[in-house]
Amino acid sequence: MKILIIGAGPTGLSAALGLAEKGIICDVVEKRDAPSALSRAVGIMPVTRNHLAPSGVAEAILREGMPIRKFALNRGKKSLLDLDLSATLTPEQSMTALPQNRTESLIAEAAIARGVKIKYGVALTQIETTGQAATVTFADGSRATYDWVIASDGKNSVVRTQLGIPYPGIDLPETWSIADVDVAEGFDSEQIKLWVQGVDGIFILAIPIEHQRMRMASCTEDCMRDVPEKPDVRHIRRTGTFKISVRQAETYRKGRVLLAGDAAHCHSPVGGRGMNLGIDDGFAVARCLAEGTVDSYSADRHAFGEAVIKKTERMRKMLTSQSLFNRTVLNIVTGLVGRAKRAQRMFIRALTTF
Repeated sequence: MKILIIGAGPTGLSAALGLAEKGIICDVVEKRDAPSALSRAVGIMPVTRNHLAPSGVAEAILREGMPIRKFALNRGKKSLLDLDLSATLTPEQSMTALPQNRTESLIAEAAIARGVKIKYGVALTQIETTGQAATVTFADGSRATYDWVIASDGKNSVVRTQLGIPYPGIDLPETWSIADVDVAEGFDSEQIKLWVQGVDGIFILAIPIEHQRMRMASCTEDCMRDVPEKPDVRHIRRTGTFKISVRQAETYRKGRVLLAGDAAHCHSPVGGRGMNLGIDDGFAVARCLAEGTVDSYSADRHAFGEAVIKKTERMRKMLTSQSLFNRTVLNIVTGLVGRAKRAQRMFIRALTTF
């Protein structure tokens, strides 16, 4: 079986690794000239590490990443929840924070060790598919035919666009921002801090990604300016702004082409599901191809992705809402979580599962 993966982000690399673990070595092409050096997504959920355990990648992530076992939720300067589960929650049960480029590197190393070759600087210009094969044309004019093509080429997927697969949804009006900064000693590298439902529905996140390194994100244009509790920043690695779309492809399959990751769906970063859902897609498409169950892939993954998008949107709207009802609900929920062990277990389950 001859398979091409387009895109060497976490989704495409996971698909390549999943196939290699089942004895199928595929081609992987990436239009970038080299692996990304950007931290991008940072949270890796336990269910995602389960996919990566057989290859040893999960163990490497746990060694290198930060276990998140403390949660502080604030409305402005008012504390709604200050939860420390470090005594009861093991690193294996926790979300792990690690820059996306390191996660990608670890997955790539495992795939390469199993015979996968990743070709950088290779851009696709055209794709055609029938019920039996897919033929691709690259920027250098070369052509190749494959039994299957996995398109993991991102939100602005060339493959999805060329095949005319609709990608309906909405584009959120506000501009979001991120910052990747080094901070002074004394920084708690196991704690997520959130500021929600503030003035104008501001949402701000601060999450550790190394012992003295923090990722901040906000639904405002300058998260470093707007964060209520200013960190002791020693070095700014990167800042940036971005827009958020909430979209999903109408189908994840056309002929012999299968969509995965952001090529199939995109949503807000609230809840940290994006990269995790993409990695889950990657292993799911690998499993379907290896086991001959590919006919179920599109319907199953579309339903799963739709459920994740709905959950993420509920979280985003709750955390940014200024309505009295939502503010009251959040007060009640955080009060219960702060007092009841069972509620804390439910909170962790909601935070770390799809």
